[in-house]
Amino acid sequence: MVPLGEEGGTTPVGRLWQGWAAPPPQPLNRAFRWLWLGQLISNLGTQCSLYGLGLWSFARQGQLIDFAAVAFVVQLSKVVVLPLLGRRLGRWPWVRVLMIANGVGALCTLALAVLLLAWGQTQVLVLLPLLAVAAMAEAALVLRFASLIPLLVPEPPRLARANGLFVTADGLVLSVAPFAGSWLVAQAGVPAVLLLDGCSFVLAMGCVLWAGRPALAPAQPVTLTGPQPQGDLRRLWQEPAQRSVMVVGTAMALVYAATEVLFPAWVVLGPGRSRLGLALVLGALGYLIGLHLWNRWGWRRPGEALGWSLVLQSLILMGAGLVTFEHRPVAWFGGLLVFSVALPLALAALQSSWQRLAAPAELPWVLAQRYRLEWLARLAAFAGAVGLVDGVLRPALAWPHWPGWLISSLGQGPGRPLAVGLGAMGWVLLLSWVSQCRGWMRT
Repeated sequence: MVPLGEEGGTTPVGRLWQGWAAPPPQPLNRAFRWLWLGQLISNLGTQCSLYGLGLWSFARQGQLIDFAAVAFVVQLSKVVVLPLLGRRLGRWPWVRVLMIANGVGALCTLALAVLLLAWGQTQVLVLLPLLAVAAMAEAALVLRFASLIPLLVPEPPRLARANGLFVTADGLVLSVAPFAGSWLVAQAGVPAVLLLDGCSFVLAMGCVLWAGRPALAPAQPVTLTGPQPQGDLRRLWQEPAQRSVMVVGTAMALVYAATEVLFPAWVVLGPGRSRLGLALVLGALGYLIGLHLWNRWGWRRPGEALGWSLVLQSLILMGAGLVTFEHRPVAWFGGLLVFSVALPLALAALQSSWQRLAAPAELPWVLAQRYRLEWLARLAAFAGAVGLVDGVLRPALAWPHWPGWLISSLGQGPGRPLAVGLGAMGWVLLLSWVSQCRGWMRT
């Protein structure tokens, strides 16, 4: 019998406990920590201003299309600029890239402030070009920092922790920015949210300069001089391992973006607003637990962490479509907690897999292809979630000839189409993982 703790003799539960009880990785180097802080501050300020401007436009015009146009143009601008950034970004000094990108964002914020303060009745169409340029600068920040991580933190335990922090920053921003930006605009107006955005860029530039000091900079060079990557998405698609990661990552982006739209609406129409506050608290708690699990266990077996996370999340989403779970608060909140725990595990495992599949000289180009697909998937989810519910599921559930047992299991309330939509997203997530399991094992 192999003692517990030796490789090959542990059960999944034993490996999980062993990882949980293991000592944490050594602290990350100061250069990464300063760059991560700068990226977090910059991204938070940008997203707050984008949500705030969207709400401001909606409040003035009363048209949801203005609100949606801001999010659509920002996402589309990031996708458009990625091919150029992916081929050139790795050759430019990282300090210069991050400083220029933050500087461009600050100038766009200043121009927005001048337009809005000088001409208070400015239409949202006039602001979209500036928002597009700011979004391109934000894409450069994200791509350069993501490709810099394995060069700044080459040791596997520390690299795993860095990946966890990287995806946690995105999750934190997506959770906080909509509420913070909307609240600032409602309480203090557009100047307040633009002031926050401008200050965030200045603070981010300070973090970059401090991280780039010779005493803090990494010993190995981080300006890549290898041959320029050739090809496009078809080149990645020809490799089974890379194709599997692309398919699973794109499905994750699609499902998570659709869930961002469907879940809050379902809570309001179905279980009720009273659950929303506790749901947010449990979501944040679960995310922190998942990050801790990644740092202690998941980074050693990223494929296993991703597989278990996606299976659990898909089953939870499928269960959302059954009315019996809506009326069982313990099961409902438990499912929400488990889903949130699995989120950082899945995202960090995906990030680690992309890093292992690409040579350092090609990492900016490979990540550009990755973000191109994932951001397009998010665009499709934002545009398609409403069409799926209102155009397909709502009329389908209203059909009078469904078997009684099926309708009784799905329910009749106003939130049922949204819950069934969440269930459909669970099938998308599960089928994408199952279809790519063989190729994923090659990573």
